[in-house]
Amino acid sequence: MALVVPRQGPAGMFALSCRAAALLAATEIDRAGGVGGRPVELVDVDGGAEPAAVARQVALLVRAGAVDAVLGWHLSSVRQALAPVVAGRVPYVYATAYEGGERHSGVLCSGELPGEQVVAALAWLRAQTGVRRWFLVGNDYVWPRTTARRTAAALRRVGVAVVGSRYLPLGCPDDAVWPGVLEAVVRSGAEGVLMLLVGSDGVRFNREFAAAGLDGALLRFSPFMDETMLLASGPGATRGLFASAGWFASLASASALQFTRDFATAFDLLAAAAPAGPGAPSPGTMAESTYAGLHLLAALGRGGVPSVADVQRARAGWAWDSPHGTVDLRGGGAGHPVHVAVADGVGFDVLARVGRGR
Repeated sequence: MALVVPRQGPAGMFALSCRAAALLAATEIDRAGGVGGRPVELVDVDGGAEPAAVARQVALLVRAGAVDAVLGWHLSSVRQALAPVVAGRVPYVYATAYEGGERHSGVLCSGELPGEQVVAALAWLRAQTGVRRWFLVGNDYVWPRTTARRTAAALRRVGVAVVGSRYLPLGCPDDAVWPGVLEAVVRSGAEGVLMLLVGSDGVRFNREFAAAGLDGALLRFSPFMDETMLLASGPGATRGLFASAGWFASLASASALQFTRDFATAFDLLAAAAPAGPGAPSPGTMAESTYAGLHLLAALGRGGVPSVADVQRARAGWAWDSPHGTVDLRGGGAGHPVHVAVADGVGFDVLARVGRGR
């Protein structure tokens, strides 16, 4: 299967952990007999290239019969280019939180949706902290803009206001932009910042925010923040930072603890090195969703190689187990157990479950 994971750009920082997680899932599937008796072979595609280039590469693989399916953790702009060229031809599992609305035949979006990941989390934060006025800082592409648009009415209903916004290019190269963004946040009178920033852009914002001394006055919240980004931000840049997701490495359920233990061995598979042991990084939500997505894709065929028809059947109603709990699919949307967590240095403390799934 084509494994579409970014190796460059602001999301390239997740490539190593996503591929390690995919190798772990493939190894587990093969030990259980493979997919229809066949071993899993991952064909790497750089999902951090220009979306049209990613779509062309995958289309060539599909037309040549080189892949039976597509799996990816990558940005929605890539999904929008990729889905039309594989629709109706091979199954495609898009394994990340996204803005909603995907309808192409054979495309299954297995990640969290904004209603539980953003709306429920900000409603919980308002109840716990009293913060209701947020300034949105996001990257300028489909996920942040569509998420903001689709959550606006729901946020108003729970008493949360977005009092201003700024959108920045992916991989924002201009150092002069950041002081202006922070100035706009302060001028708005917001009590917190809703971050819809990807990877290294989120890391840069965290550092600039803390360096300006705003971390002592304003909260930050992100539905796109994992342990990898915390580590890159540094412990001095994460005070007052909240996140929501289905997965956090600090979840204490049996399935979560097992995945965390197994993930350390995935780096042995990746590098063919000595056991990584306690020095292995914590698996972030990007890695966990890639791992779960590959297991989901393998299971869709019910003992055989999955087809587009299998995906369409699953979209009408399907449930699967992930390391963070049972996920339920209805009408093409995945219902996850979603948690809110607060950063503690370069790790997360899980505070509450705000989304029950479906």
